[in-house]
Amino acid sequence: MDHFVTLDKLPENLEFPGDLKDRIWIDPASKRLFFRGYMSKTEFDRISSLTRDWAFRRKLEELFQISVLEDLPAPAVGRGLLSLFRRRMVPS
Repeated sequence: MDHFVTLDKLPENLEFPGDLKDRIWIDPASKRLFFRGYMSKTEFDRISSLTRDWAFRRKLEELFQISVLEDLPAPAVGRGLLSLFRRRMVPS
């Protein structure tokens, strides 16, 4: 899945590492920064270290947040066999 954020301005002289060029790119026409798939913290740190442009780094962080794996949903409270026991044995 491709994720993207809109950039306010394009960073100057930014070149992505060769091993990431097929996963991160900028579309100058739409001013969008794209990332394909899951972005690890290591990849985020590598890309972030390429520039001192704080506006770009903030957008990269936004992109990182939407491209990390989502946590599994928490189990529903009060469901299952144990909840039946709790309702009958624990006074209200």
